[in-house]
Amino acid sequence: MNPFDPHSARPWPRRRFNAALLAALAAAGLGSLLAPRAAGAQQRLRPTSTAFEGPYRPLRGTTWGGIDLLSARNAVSPGKPLVLAGRLLDSAGRPHAGLRLQVWQANSTGRYDYHPAETPGHGLPDPALRGYGEADIDAEGWYAFRTIRPGGYKRVLFGFLPWTFVPHIHVAVRAGERDLLVTQSDLDREIARRAASAYADHAELTRSDAMRRLVEAVGGAAVAQAELIRFDIVLDPPA
Repeated sequence: MNPFDPHSARPWPRRRFNAALLAALAAAGLGSLLAPRAAGAQQRLRPTSTAFEGPYRPLRGTTWGGIDLLSARNAVSPGKPLVLAGRLLDSAGRPHAGLRLQVWQANSTGRYDYHPAETPGHGLPDPALRGYGEADIDAEGWYAFRTIRPGGYKRVLFGFLPWTFVPHIHVAVRAGERDLLVTQSDLDREIARRAASAYADHAELTRSDAMRRLVEAVGGAAVAQAELIRFDIVLDPPA
């Protein structure tokens, strides 16, 4: 064996190599990426983080409407059609039922038409978009709304701080009249997450009662032509 010829070196035993690799990753804080899970261990889902509800949540006493955020079944908006759908789970992956979701958003130009605090300089009106809705979670934890893609927009916060908001839809999980969680779906982040999502298979969603109700409400063609944004919500502890 020539010690200066790498091709003549004796290969490391596989077991020693794997042990050395895991030790190096552990030292770097990355060992959990390759370490096997203990037998019977179940991966826990990370609870969805809260988000600022913003100044444009519909006022108390508003009649929220249903699963269609457009003003009518055949309303035509200049915004890109979108279906926001997903599942409400606890951290063990079990569905929540018996809760409700409220959603609200800007129109395609970044304007909250329905809110009295909105000013004329913020985007253009869209009479076809109601902009908010409410739905019951079905027995398997699914929900689905028809809407349009909201626009990103600029605002001045606290009277002095300019801020650019990415396209997003606000979501509140409610039990009766109480918020359990207020969060938001940042649409571009959800799209970027799709390839690595644990929820890439939408077969259960398409068969859910929530999606069936949406098709009955707005028509199959409207659902089929819309962009699908999958936004699963993890709420823990169980409500």
